[in-house]
Amino acid sequence: MSYRVPTAEVLAVAISDVLREHGTIGSQRLFARFVQEKLRCLDKSYTATEERVRRIAIQNNLVTVEVETRDTGEKVKVGRCPVCDSRLRRVRNSTIYGGSVILGYRCTSCPYRMGTTKKVPTKYIFRDALPKVRCRAERKTTQRTL
Repeated sequence: MSYRVPTAEVLAVAISDVLREHGTIGSQRLFARFVQEKLRCLDKSYTATEERVRRIAIQNNLVTVEVETRDTGEKVKVGRCPVCDSRLRRVRNSTIYGGSVILGYRCTSCPYRMGTTKKVPTKYIFRDALPKVRCRAERKTTQRTL
């Protein structure tokens, strides 16, 4: 069975359609399944992995993501974010003696944070990042009151 990989633009359109229909989606697997269904409407051979759907959605600012994690207890070195694959930045604190201490790490492009021990993402909650479109009459009244 052959398959085709959709471009990032096609995938982004499918993601935004799914989020417009469903609003909030409580798991990565369900989110990817909805996107797969939308892609299959465009072309029967299109497919995309759960990870690619999540990363494209985050990189294009189509979603706001809540990440639930669990602590592994392992010491961590600065690396890549397990949610969106961008760089992790150190969170530092100044000491009273003039030095600095690393408190943890945070992602520069998504809400992922961790302390000095590694945290593994266990659940993702996706919400539509784009504002809801209201009818024209509501927009006019809101603009007048501002």
